Amino acid sequence: MNTPAHLVLNALVLGRSDWRPLWLPISLGALVPDLPMVLFYLYQRGFAGTPERVIWAHSYFEPSWQAFFDVFNSLPLIAIGAAVAWRARAPAQLAFFASMALHCLADLPVHREDAHAHFYPFTSWRFESPVSYWDPAHHGLVFAGAEALLVLGGAVALWRFSPPRAWRVVGALSAAVYLVLGAVVLTLWTP
Repeated sequence: MNTPAHLVLNALVLGRSDWRPLWLPISLGALVPDLPMVLFYLYQRGFAGTPERVIWAHSYFEPSWQAFFDVFNSLPLIAIGAAVAWRARAPAQLAFFASMALHCLADLPVHREDAHAHFYPFTSWRFESPVSYWDPAHHGLVFAGAEALLVLGGAVALWRFSPPRAWRVVGALSAAVYLVLGAVVLTLWTP
């Protein structure tokens, strides 16, 4: 899934009842698993000047980068963090780790060759889904349409039905970033 979709999904699922005021840790937890990919891309494109095709066909799959990504997408490491937060009776930290876990669980069925090792450090096994969130050869166009409906519909739902103003801002910003990201992808990657 694309990062704005994680923000909206996590807000809709976790930003209810007792956790409603915890918009910041839930939002950060939705973002953190993708943060290594953002840093990777900024390094590859901005610092190293790596061409777009090389980034996604070669650099992304280098073992050192994969290990970096996997640390932030590791369900066992997230579970340890959540257990410590629960034991410490720290609801904001627990919401953060729950949001990270939801991000990873949402990614699991829609990553194919770009799958993460969600059970790192115990195993480097990666579930390669038959569905890809981006690859048209593996239902990517269907998923992209469903994801767009989730982001835009979810942003409207957050705007209309979420009392804390912060959730409305999260929804609006997610939709705006999603639309900009879509335009950039169409510009860069469409022949």
